[in-house]
Amino acid sequence: MKVLFEHDFQKKLMTQAFEAPVELAKPSDVLRWRSQWTAALGSWHSPYKLLVDATNLTIHDTPEVRKALETMVKFFQGFYLRQVVGYGFDAAKSHAALPFTTLPTEEEAAIELGVRVPAKREATDFRSTIQLQNHFQTHTVELNFSEPVKIETKEQVATLRSKLTNNLMQWHSKWSLMIDCTNLEISPDVDEEFDKMWQVLKGFFMKQVIGYSPKVARESYPFDVYRARHKAAAFIEGEGNFSGDKADCKSRRKA
Repeated sequence: MKVLFEHDFQKKLMTQAFEAPVELAKPSDVLRWRSQWTAALGSWHSPYKLLVDATNLTIHDTPEVRKALETMVKFFQGFYLRQVVGYGFDAAKSHAALPFTTLPTEEEAAIELGVRVPAKREATDFRSTIQLQNHFQTHTVELNFSEPVKIETKEQVATLRSKLTNNLMQWHSKWSLMIDCTNLEISPDVDEEFDKMWQVLKGFFMKQVIGYSPKVARESYPFDVYRARHKAAAFIEGEGNFSGDKADCKSRRKA
């Protein structure tokens, strides 16, 4: 079981979806869901609403499973959860056993929850490949991509910028951005868009951006790139409060 989480801190909305078909056949299956949900709460420090995509979810409607589900929801209501609504209702999958309202469509669920329908993902599902980790002790945000991607459109840069700025709702101090380039290629066509994004992020206290493990030539990235992660991390740890002026697409491309 793998639960996919999206956090919109501005709207105070969490969304959950199951990456592949899942069956909740016994209480231990519910506990696996609860465990991943608990881990995701590390990002939250305020009340939130939850939108659940139940499309890939099948429930064995037994008293034990129903009780486990009810206990799970009550548990999270004690940790900032204010309301939860699901969508993708299917009677054949026993969605009626869920201890929260589940409606046929995402639009109906969003209305029930009192939120706007989340923006549709791009056809390539680029947004879902973007993964962020916050390392608060080292004042670092680490960015990686779950699948190989090539950023070559303004829309992709805008999506990345949106996810980064949304993540910054959790930050109250200066930070550095460290990018895993293992699955990343960037077209020179979007140099100007990256330059704009860096300027915006500097306004949100970003100190520096450093990459590591390049998929292609290091010179093709609009930021400095190291061969190994530990070297990038060591650079950030040794810099302290630096300006981040090397995050300039145009000068990097010409170097």
